[in-house]
Amino acid sequence: MNQITDDLFEDMVKWRRHLHKHPELSNHETNTIQYIIEQLESFNGDFELIHPTSTSVIAKLKGTKPGKTVVLRSDVDALPIEEQTDLSFKSINDGVMHACGHDGHTAMLLAAAKVLVDKQDELTGEVWFLFQHAEELASGALEILKTGQLSNIDYIFGVHLNNNFPVGQYALAPGRMMSASDGFWIDIKGKGGHAAMPQTTTDAIYVGTQLINAFNQVVARQIDANDQAIISVTTFNSGFANNVIPDNAHLSGCTRSFSETTREYLHEKMKAIADNYALATDCQIEIKWQRGADAVINTPELTEEISSLIKNEIEDSEVIEIVPRMISEDFGSYLKEFPGNFLFVGSGNHNKGIDKALHHPEFTFDEEAMKYGAALHIQTALKMTKHQEALI
Repeated sequence: MNQITDDLFEDMVKWRRHLHKHPELSNHETNTIQYIIEQLESFNGDFELIHPTSTSVIAKLKGTKPGKTVVLRSDVDALPIEEQTDLSFKSINDGVMHACGHDGHTAMLLAAAKVLVDKQDELTGEVWFLFQHAEELASGALEILKTGQLSNIDYIFGVHLNNNFPVGQYALAPGRMMSASDGFWIDIKGKGGHAAMPQTTTDAIYVGTQLINAFNQVVARQIDANDQAIISVTTFNSGFANNVIPDNAHLSGCTRSFSETTREYLHEKMKAIADNYALATDCQIEIKWQRGADAVINTPELTEEISSLIKNEIEDSEVIEIVPRMISEDFGSYLKEFPGNFLFVGSGNHNKGIDKALHHPEFTFDEEAMKYGAALHIQTALKMTKHQEALI
């Protein structure tokens, strides 16, 4: 990690802490993007800045020789969480917090841009630094893709800090890494009445419980065990008194899957179950869906390339292979369109008490991890812009 000098690390810490102190929610990252642009301009590099959306930016850096166009991506948005840390740079925006490491992701990508500017004369191809909005809504990547700004790229790469792994460790998956996620909301309209006379009612609570049981059977008995899937009902709201059967019930939750076939099957099967229960119980059931993140499925050949790069170029590091996770990340939308790789950069440190999970109100990460993320960005850009293997 010779490129990660003490001065550069100090810059990363400064950038990260500024962003952490001034977090902005998805689609409201105006000041964040302006701050990023100010840092990029301070590098005195020959960047071409493109705004695919109002709260995102791509900084294009062209080498002096022809080669591949490689995109390195960071997400920049924060979460609607009230921070509960005692950090000196804790969020000053009530109810908004960088609880997912995006402040660190942005600092690492800025560091890579600063280093690669100084290497522009020896750079092959093009490196695009993508600072993406609205990852937490699982919409930013799709919105970037719809603009067509990435149409002519060759590869795309991304990283995510993760306290489940110690600093110095990289966690890779050649193929399936993280699942697709879709949200659903169910409204059940029955007929309320006195609890002593259930025969005169259409019990929305009973119908809701039957739906949950039926949904669980879909995954348990109708999905191949090798094709991971989950249906989780996470809210169930109904009723107001202990002697009244209510008119309505409201459920919500999410589905998780990897293949598009299974993803659509879950939707279709849940609707069929709801329609049949509505007919059988003489009530009305409506399901509304919100399509979320696509599955993160890495290009196996590129995962192997990145694994080899880490082992050969980044000292004091370790590569481990992980099984697929049922969490989600909208980077998967890019991987449906282009070859690429996404991985976890270890950021936990048990000795320092840094072990809170992503999205926890006390989340922080060991800033030493940023050295490893930035080093990987730099080495990935230098190697993959020269890549000659044709991928199918």
